[in-house]
Amino acid sequence: MTNETQTRDTAADQPETAPTDAWRAAIASRKTQVARETGIPSVQAPPLEADMSRRRFIRASFWAGLGITLLGSVGLFLDFFYPRNVKGFGGPVPAGKVSDYPKGSDPYHNLEGQFWIANLDPAEARPGGAGGADGFMALWHKCPHLGCTVPWRPEFDYEGDKGWYNCPCHGSTYTKSGIRVFGPAPRSMDTMLVEIDAAGNITVQTGSVTPGGPDNPNRAVLPPA
Repeated sequence: MTNETQTRDTAADQPETAPTDAWRAAIASRKTQVARETGIPSVQAPPLEADMSRRRFIRASFWAGLGITLLGSVGLFLDFFYPRNVKGFGGPVPAGKVSDYPKGSDPYHNLEGQFWIANLDPAEARPGGAGGADGFMALWHKCPHLGCTVPWRPEFDYEGDKGWYNCPCHGSTYTKSGIRVFGPAPRSMDTMLVEIDAAGNITVQTGSVTPGGPDNPNRAVLPPA
C-alpha cells in the first residue's frame, strides 16, 4: 500500500468538523471588550467659571427685562393720567375784567375756580374789611380747618361789624382779605395767584395756591396802570 493511500484512509477516519463549530469559534475569537489600555473619550464638562458667567448673564437679562417692562408700564400710567389742557379748578380760570368789580364791593364767588374774588379798597378800615389790601385778591373758598366751603356773608355780625367770611361747619370767621379772626381754623384763608393783562382781563391760576397768613393783604394785585 502506498503512502498516498494511507493518507486518504487516515483522513477518512477523522470526523468532519461541523460548520457550526467553525462559526462559533469565529464569534468567540472576536474581541467584544475594549482593551484596558484603550481610553474611552468622554464629554468634557465646561469650566465652572464659564458656567457661572452664563448664569449671571441669564439672571441679569431676566432682571433687566423685568425692569424695562415695569418702567414702560409706569410710563404708560403717567402718560395716561398726566393732565393736559386743564380747564376749571387746577388750571387758569378766566375771571372777567377789572371793570366787572367795583372797588370795595362784596366778593364774587367763582364756582368753576372755587374761589372768591374781590377788588379790595384800602380805605375800607372796618374790622372785617380789606385790612389795608389794595387791588384784586382771590381766596380759595375751602376752609383751612376741615375743607368746608366758606361763604361770604354780608349780613353776618361779628363784634358789631357786618360782612365777613363765615364757615357754616365750625364757625371760623375771616375778614374780606381772608384773615382769620375767630374759630378752629389753623390759619387764614389760602390765596390764589391773580394775573391781570394790559387789557384788564383777569385770570386766576387756581393751581397756584399759597397758604393763608397775616400777609394776605399784601398779596392783592393792582391792575396795570
